[in-house]
Amino acid sequence: MDLAVIICPLVAFLLYYDTLQAGFVYDDKRAILENADVTVASESSTMSALMVHDFWGTPLNASESHGSYRPLVTLSFRWTAHLVGVNHAYWYHWTNVLLHCVITAAVTMIAGGASTLFLQENKNKNELRHGNYVTGLLFAAHPIHCEAVAGLVGRADLLCTFFVLAGLVNYGRRASLTMTLVLTCAAFFSKEYGIMLTPICLLYDVVLVIHGHPRQSKRNNRMLFKRAILVLWSVALVAYRFWISGFQRPQFAKADNPTAASSSWTTRTLTFLYLPVFHFGLLLYPRWLSFDWSMDAIQPVTCINDIRNMATLIFYAILVTVVRKTVEQQSQNKTQKILVALAILITTIPFLPATNVFAYVGFVAAERILYLPSVGFCLLVGIGVQKLLVQQSNRTIICFALLIVLLASGRRTIQRNNDWIDEEHLYRSGIEINPPKAYGNLGVVLQESGRLTEAEWNFKKALSYRPNMADVHHNLGNLFQQQGRYEESLQAYNLAILHRPQLAAAYSQKAKVLYKLKRWAEAERTLLACTQLTGHLQKDPNAHQSAKVSATILMADLLSQNVRPSDCTSIQRNTNKILNCDPIKASRVNEAEDWLLRARKLAPRNPLVYFQLGEFLSARKRHDEAAEVYIQVVRIEPDSIAWTVAAAHALHDASRNVEAEVYFRRAVALVPMDISHRINLGAVLHVQGKFHEAEQVYLKALHLSPNHPLTTANLRRLRNSWNTSHQSRSNNQSFT
Repeated sequence: MDLAVIICPLVAFLLYYDTLQAGFVYDDKRAILENADVTVASESSTMSALMVHDFWGTPLNASESHGSYRPLVTLSFRWTAHLVGVNHAYWYHWTNVLLHCVITAAVTMIAGGASTLFLQENKNKNELRHGNYVTGLLFAAHPIHCEAVAGLVGRADLLCTFFVLAGLVNYGRRASLTMTLVLTCAAFFSKEYGIMLTPICLLYDVVLVIHGHPRQSKRNNRMLFKRAILVLWSVALVAYRFWISGFQRPQFAKADNPTAASSSWTTRTLTFLYLPVFHFGLLLYPRWLSFDWSMDAIQPVTCINDIRNMATLIFYAILVTVVRKTVEQQSQNKTQKILVALAILITTIPFLPATNVFAYVGFVAAERILYLPSVGFCLLVGIGVQKLLVQQSNRTIICFALLIVLLASGRRTIQRNNDWIDEEHLYRSGIEINPPKAYGNLGVVLQESGRLTEAEWNFKKALSYRPNMADVHHNLGNLFQQQGRYEESLQAYNLAILHRPQLAAAYSQKAKVLYKLKRWAEAERTLLACTQLTGHLQKDPNAHQSAKVSATILMADLLSQNVRPSDCTSIQRNTNKILNCDPIKASRVNEAEDWLLRARKLAPRNPLVYFQLGEFLSARKRHDEAAEVYIQVVRIEPDSIAWTVAAAHALHDASRNVEAEVYFRRAVALVPMDISHRINLGAVLHVQGKFHEAEQVYLKALHLSPNHPLTTANLRRLRNSWNTSHQSRSNNQSFT
């Protein structure tokens, strides 16, 4: 066994060991903690739902979907959540690190095979195979991989790379066609660019044909048939992907990819031609790395005089020259050319979807998308070093230079992994590259930790760079509201709505402030506007929907406030009719109920909606209806003590004591040390005439809390009732 296959993954593990202590950062929260497909928080989140939902748990055919399709990754998150719990980031990071080690081993093995072929062609069979060590160690230590490994959502790139490499090896060995099809599907279901496995395989075959490889001269018709099947399979996968998304392309905010929104053809062309050069520069010199390259982190190339165009010309000139050299038919160095061609294919083909050639993407640059292309890059470096070492010249200098590069890469990787340890470190590290996004996100982190003065400074600093950031205005409004600075918060919410009229959270929070200030009419208008918003082009559809639900509940509460005890003499039980009331105000109560029912329709699995509806019905003495609502909320969250107790009380108020007993017993089972639940259970047992059982419950409560006054009083009343069996028993007990 090749020792490099052990050493290189071990180095990878040591470099990324510290990431095991990292938490959920940036997009990890949306993809895991807030994703019902992972947490299994809803009945609709079945295994089949994964196949029609995007990476964030939104149906792909919904207008608000971002179109990221990675069901295998979501399934892996779901399995982890099922095994160890959804909130244990440690085990998610373990999976990522182990995947990186496995892929490093695979890359090292592929490089080992390449080194062997290279040495055989150069008749140096006894030479040490240094190329696989160089490739494996560089891949293990390259800082460009930090986002994919340290960031949990980067598992998409890890899994996709694993399946692509497995597919390439399987195809290269002319093994099972079925396995190649399965691996192509797995790569595609891990991340969209996994479908590029097919063109890599086919173009590799073209290179073999050009250089007259012996494998291509045999069974030509059979090979053509296999290639046709592979192409048709890939086309079918792409067609399926478009079909489940309703044949609509995802829409992205302008800030995500400003160049795509530019009206200038020159700007779009020059910038998109430059971006591959920029990404290749990150592979060569990963000094400046950022969690986000959106907005103006990379200035668009707007004119032909931009110096970056020179780098673009040089890059493509070199690329064309290398490609031409690898396909030239010469008798010498055929194996070397085939290996170089394979490395170039792995570097360039998977990157094509990110070039905006086929469709505009939702980012300017991203380090994670270089994980698979870096395999080809590291192979090229390994082949180059192997060639230099074979020439028997300057070996010491070459080895020393390699050592410096690998040590520098390892140091930068460790440093970058520390940035991904938590969100505060991550956002501070991005200030130099993308200050508005970094300051804005950092402000949220500081606000959540109670450092409000620092948070306010960071929000304002972000707005000084980019005044039209609606999310930052909204977050600043939340901070002002938290501090009781209501007029300032209203101004911030108005600016958020101005810059993004579809930001439901800003409307909802603005209405809450107006509600607190008792500006009822303005609050009602704002809430109505919020509930009428669509979910189009939302960065976080779940947050948008949640804000609309909150607005709907608040609207119901606002309308219900139009009826006061002084306005009504009585409320008819179990109906919507209010007796002796102002008819206008009575109608407002009916409207309030309609809004609560609308909220339930918007969020049929949201416990808070049911709780609010139950409270509304209970306040109007409609206890039977309230009890049914509370029973529904307990079904949604069976382990919630608050909902269980609410259901029990509602059932008791509706004189459904047998059912109330069931829920009080459940409350006792959920929190055995809370005597209030035992007191309630004893009371409902007493009401039913179950004196002996009630006594045992009270005695257990007194054992937990001796001389408890309410327990003692209820026990005394129970025994009095027991001794006088003809005495009325229904109104003798007190509930907590």
